[in-house]
Amino acid sequence: MRARVIAGRGRVVRRGESGASSLELVILAPFVMMLMMLIVAFARYAQAENLVDQAARDAARAATAQNDRTAVAQIAAQTVTSTMDDAPQSCRDTASAGTPVLNGKAFVVPDPDDIDEVASVTVTVSCTLSTGDLSFFPFWDINVERSFTSPLDRYRGYR
Repeated sequence: MRARVIAGRGRVVRRGESGASSLELVILAPFVMMLMMLIVAFARYAQAENLVDQAARDAARAATAQNDRTAVAQIAAQTVTSTMDDAPQSCRDTASAGTPVLNGKAFVVPDPDDIDEVASVTVTVSCTLSTGDLSFFPFWDINVERSFTSPLDRYRGYR
């Protein structure tokens, strides 16, 4: 831009705009950084949410593949641990599968006269996502929890 000419006390003074962009940068930089950190925090939340959802789904499906009721909790916990390997560190360290919920007829030989009866396993997975390493959100911890219910195959073999 061109310098403006200002009349002052009988003489002409030229003032440029030098330094204006530096001042704008100093004023806007904190807001731009906060916006970028907020985008990173939302991306990290979305990743953790998707991984917890996937872990719940995988654990419920792995639990329904078992033939023994007593192995369900152990298999669900192992599946959650292996699925959460890609999660952010804080979420991976705090990830846990709750006790799988088996409906009343799960892993019992089904009654052939009751065709409406559906046995299922529900697994709930939760983790705490910490944003402590993001400088603008040092104390913001988010609890992510998801559940998934998987039906058992009615005509499979049971021990």
